[in-house]
Amino acid sequence: MDKSVSEVPRDLPKKMHARRLTFYHPNTKGAGAAVQFELRLNREGEERYDCFFLEMAHQKPVEEGDLRSRGPASFDWGKKITVKLDFLDVCELLLVLEGRKEQAGDGRNGIYHAANGANTLISLKKSSEGGGCYLGLSRKAQDGSQLFRGNLLLSEAECVGLRCVFQSGLFIMTFGSSGVPPI
Repeated sequence: MDKSVSEVPRDLPKKMHARRLTFYHPNTKGAGAAVQFELRLNREGEERYDCFFLEMAHQKPVEEGDLRSRGPASFDWGKKITVKLDFLDVCELLLVLEGRKEQAGDGRNGIYHAANGANTLISLKKSSEGGGCYLGLSRKAQDGSQLFRGNLLLSEAECVGLRCVFQSGLFIMTFGSSGVPPI
């Protein structure tokens, strides 16, 4: 008897695709950056809390020579910085994205995280030159040496999209995906 597709066991794991929002900001000097946001939901029974991961990578340096002959810009994701954003971190960033605050961080230069022997500063500030926001990440070792520093200007359209993703993600982080109708 031939097995039809409908007889395939339904308990096989589905291939999971990472769902990330990524903004690429290359420049001709090779000094650009890219940033990505990923909503991380824990499996049932895991002790960790749901969060967003924010990752930033520098653009790989531009080769000498004719700019038109080189390929598209690429980013050094192997040397990226990763920051875990909890519920209140996302709310603080939303205050800026919604225009309620000029910058994140309650009077400081940003949102401060200390973990794994390093200090990280997440900055989001409204651009004074029109629409959009400056997003920056800086990580220093406990001895003060700079481990990573990157920033980029998110366009107004990117800020609107990020705001919507954060707003939707907060609901799912808090109440789980059970409150979301199936697709």
